Amino acid sequence: MKRTLIIVLILSLIPFCLAEGSVLGYRFVDADEAAELRLSNRNYFDNLTRNDLNYRLQKLDATLAEYEVFAAEQTLDFTDAEKARIEQSMALIQNNCVKRGYTLPPMDDIVFAKSTMADECYAEAYTHGTQIYIGESMLQYGFDDNPEDQVFFDTIMAHELFHCLTRNHPDFRAAMYAILGFTIVDDDYEFSPEVREKIIANPDVEHHNSYAAFEINGKMTNCTVVFTTSKPYRKPGDSFFDEKVTGLVPIDDMTTMYTADEAANFWDVFGRNTDYVIDPEEVMADNFSYAMIYGPDGKDYETPEIIQAIDKLLKAGFAAGEAA
Repeated sequence: MKRTLIIVLILSLIPFCLAEGSVLGYRFVDADEAAELRLSNRNYFDNLTRNDLNYRLQKLDATLAEYEVFAAEQTLDFTDAEKARIEQSMALIQNNCVKRGYTLPPMDDIVFAKSTMADECYAEAYTHGTQIYIGESMLQYGFDDNPEDQVFFDTIMAHELFHCLTRNHPDFRAAMYAILGFTIVDDDYEFSPEVREKIIANPDVEHHNSYAAFEINGKMTNCTVVFTTSKPYRKPGDSFFDEKVTGLVPIDDMTTMYTADEAANFWDVFGRNTDYVIDPEEVMADNFSYAMIYGPDGKDYETPEIIQAIDKLLKAGFAAGEAA
């Protein structure tokens, strides 16, 4: 089904409101509160596999208790200049919403925290709930003299905001995923132990409960998408980002996993606006950030119809669904 037809169907199914712009309330926390908040996300910590822990602690036979201590040690205090730069980015996002007639689901409890990111293999940023954790090295992009680096910082801010929006507004998540042809179901899929051990936890992806049709071995197969590695952790210096593999698990066979290369229509499903294709959540977060910062015509998109679909949804004035 063509994306233009998909977006028409989406618009007929979701609720709308007439308000213009968006209200995004937020605050900053210091290192101590950030550590407390980080460790409060028990669903994430309690479901980490041994492979997850090994990669994050850079050692074999790592334990959850060790990781909790390590994670709590990575939070930092913001400088006043860093807070001001984040405020500038948030103002840009809100001003662009007004300028383009976008309405986002309301978020009035966003929390910004700063981290070394050593506990997440030096990711640029990540989220839990309505908490946005920003890496100290990532913050430097916001102060770089290179305008492209400053714009990159703004896109990361919009990317992380998307995760908070989808997590707390299921209708918004469903509509965004539908642009790529993904359907969301009520319950998370239960993977076999063999597949589960290969999956790398992503704090931005709390649920594996979506699927799309991929052409595998000449047959259209409904699969959920997972972030995995080509090999388990072996030695210091190994990073799951260097070994990342996008896995496709058939929803009727949780013991089997295909790679992206085995799906003939993989890039047809996800488009080519971003190479960060490890989950529909991350793909749509990148596309959302481009629509928010660059606009529908401000960048040479390889798959412009995805951005156009996002633009239409946001201009329609999306009404917030029930919080998750």
